[in-house]
Order: sequence, then structure tokens, then C-alpha cells
Amino acid sequence: MKRIITVCTIAVMLVACAGRSKQASNEEPEPLSHPRVEIVYNAKSELTVLDTGATPTAGFGGLLGPVGVLVAIGADVASRSNSMDQVASRSKRFQQAIEESQGELTLHREYAERLAEALRATGREVKLTPSDRVTGAARKMELAGLRATPGYEVMLLRITAGYGAPSLTADFRPIITVEYALRDDKLQPITWNSVMSNRGGPTYFAYDTLLKENKAAYEGVRQELFATVGRVMNNDFPKQE
Repeated sequence: MKRIITVCTIAVMLVACAGRSKQASNEEPEPLSHPRVEIVYNAKSELTVLDTGATPTAGFGGLLGPVGVLVAIGADVASRSNSMDQVASRSKRFQQAIEESQGELTLHREYAERLAEALRATGREVKLTPSDRVTGAARKMELAGLRATPGYEVMLLRITAGYGAPSLTADFRPIITVEYALRDDKLQPITWNSVMSNRGGPTYFAYDTLLKENKAAYEGVRQELFATVGRVMNNDFPKQE
């Protein structure tokens, strides 16, 4: 008798659970955060080379362009008596070498397109807008003359990529930072964030080697940069449950 009662109890529980599962499947899904996004990105690709020691400088990156950003995430120009002129010269030579072997640099556009593709895969609508490089710290990014597309939130995107030697004995390796600020269609702040990377990719002992192997070095930067797309998505653009 007890066995019959137990079997009946289990059966009732299974039916109840099935009913709840069916009911749950009929519930409305959670609203998608940031459903329509206009990505405004700095179209001009710039690659910076820093041969320096490591003294992070918080809050410095958004003020001095690509060099300033790389300084902020692990390379202090003054720490190895390196001048800004030398940084500019080495960066220019490195970028010219890549353009001669690869053609026009499209790194930033490629990144924006990959990010847009990832956003669309979650059901979001995305619009891409190339622009000048935004200025200011991430939470206070500014772009003169910016007007949002009606109905779209704006993602101000600032990409910085290059190579740096973060200590006296370290090799050159890719240094990446992706900063972004979300604004509503009235350009009022919603949130801001950044993703940084300076540990992966190919490494080069000397600047001359980096310059000589520029094609492989550029591919290393590309892959290291593109690898941050997933981290941006995980931070602020979850999938619809």
C-alpha cells in the first residue's frame, strides 16, 4: 500500500513540474538591453610603438591620443629616457612598413564590424558610423558635432593598438585598449567601460626585428584586438534569455 502511495505521489509531482515548465515557456522573455546601438568609432587606424618601462598612469590615456592610452596601461615614456619624438618616429616607421606590405590599414573598421556582427547575433539592431577619434576619459568621451540617430543608443568607441616593451628587459608585445561609452539618443550617459590586453600575441626582442617582421606583427595585433570583442559583449551586451 505504501508503495502505491509513493508511486502516485511521484506521478503527481511530475505532472505538476511539467505544468510549471510549460507555463514558464509561455512567459515573455526579458527585454533586451540596448536593443538598438549606433557604434561611432575612430576610423583612422594608428599603431604606436613604445620602448619603455612600466609605470601605469591612471586617467592619463584619454587625454593624449594613442600614445597616452598606451602610457596609461603599462608604458611610461620617461622611464627609459625615451622621448615622445622617438615614439612618434618609431610608430610612423612601423605603420609605414605595414602599409607598404599590407595596403591601407583598416584595423578599426574591421573591429567595429566584428563587434556589430556580435551584437546582431544577439538580436540587436546596429548602425556603424566612422568618425574622428573621441577625446576625454571614457566616462566623459566627447565628439564635436555628434548627433545620435533617433531611436538608437550611441556607443562611442575608441580603439588603441600597438606594441610596447613594458620593462627594461621585456620584449615588445601587443598592447591593446578598447574604451567605450554608451549614451542614450539624447547623448546622456548610460554607462562606460574599457577592455585592455598586454599579455598575448607575438613578441619581439628588438625594434628592428619588429619592423622587419611587420606583417606578422600586424597580424598579432589584429588577433589580440579582435579577441576583446567577446569581453565587451560579456561586460555590457548579454544575450536575451
